[in-house]
Amino acid sequence: MTDSPVYEPLLQPLFNFLPDKMTTGVVVAITTLLLGSWVMIQQLFGPWVERKVMARMQGIRGPTYVGWKGILQIPADLLKLIFKEDIMPARADRLGFFISIALISITSIISFAPLPWGTNLMGANFGVGVLYVFAVFSLFPPAMFIGGWSSNSKYALIGGFRSAGQLLAYEIPMFLYGIAIIAVNGTFSLRTITENQMASGVGWNLFSHQLGFLGLITGFIFFIAGVAESERIPFDIPEAEAELVMGPRTEFSGWRYALIMMVEYIHLTVNSLLFIYLFFGGYDAIPWVDLAFEHNWAVQIIVLTAKLYLFVMIAAWLRSALPRMRIDQLLSLGWKQLLPIAIIASIGTLGFVKPSLLGLDAMFKWIISAVTFVLIFLFMFLHFRSTRRRN
Repeated sequence: MTDSPVYEPLLQPLFNFLPDKMTTGVVVAITTLLLGSWVMIQQLFGPWVERKVMARMQGIRGPTYVGWKGILQIPADLLKLIFKEDIMPARADRLGFFISIALISITSIISFAPLPWGTNLMGANFGVGVLYVFAVFSLFPPAMFIGGWSSNSKYALIGGFRSAGQLLAYEIPMFLYGIAIIAVNGTFSLRTITENQMASGVGWNLFSHQLGFLGLITGFIFFIAGVAESERIPFDIPEAEAELVMGPRTEFSGWRYALIMMVEYIHLTVNSLLFIYLFFGGYDAIPWVDLAFEHNWAVQIIVLTAKLYLFVMIAAWLRSALPRMRIDQLLSLGWKQLLPIAIIASIGTLGFVKPSLLGLDAMFKWIISAVTFVLIFLFMFLHFRSTRRRN
């Protein structure tokens, strides 16, 4: 860590009994635990917000009776699942059953480490923070496939194949869209990217003049890819209850099912936070100006939490408003549309930000931006036109 967290003076008596080489590891572990606990608390209220938004859109009341406005409904559901009987199929692979749950749980927790909740509130200021998160997420496809295969169920196995294919189809475009922001900031550190957006006159990357209108395009598609990578409706084809019961989750019950559902919301949370850090200013409250109160750690936590719930509400809106896609449509969107557009947008953004990399003068950067926009529009138009003809 390059900076000390705000609570480090409280740990000084403990450091007196530890070797100097261990103090950094202790700080990283405790900070990750504290911030991870804060994220886990949000998992108890995020689903409640989602259910309330969906109920509002459908003209019903949603959770009502457990606690004020039904706010304790999710903790009550969690307790119910924890005390339910833990059932495992008779011919299931016990080792694979355990490994899948362990991989899913551990990778979700360790993904919190490089996520900054304030200038000095993060597990570790990794210089490769973005790469770290995507590396951790790369363990999800094999974990979901192992869970489906070890369940000894055709429904779970098909769902495991679908889940692994979907995660691969959308993680690659997500990373390519993030390259634009990495190129502008010259770093993979999420905190440095956020701090750069807080500088006066720069603004959030979604609307920044440093990216032109390419920031808006890449940011929008990055968010869509993030929702798809989280396997949320309309991209929840791996579990598709009308076809596969619950996909790779079918044979998991009790606390295992509760853990998997919690991981699903953690995945949405981390993807939303990635979008917020890369495109939406992170814990910066107001774009284009650098105000003194924005550097207060409590204000930064409140701002980031409010932005997080904003995107949880958007995900709930998408879930209520859009129908589920077919598996062929889902994979076609990822491989045939988002990936080529990501490549075009990445090259165009690099040419706009660093025209010298393409051997061009700086005066051509707006021409590069316009050509990139036209190419993306033409690609989408021709692809949708050919798709309509085939259908």
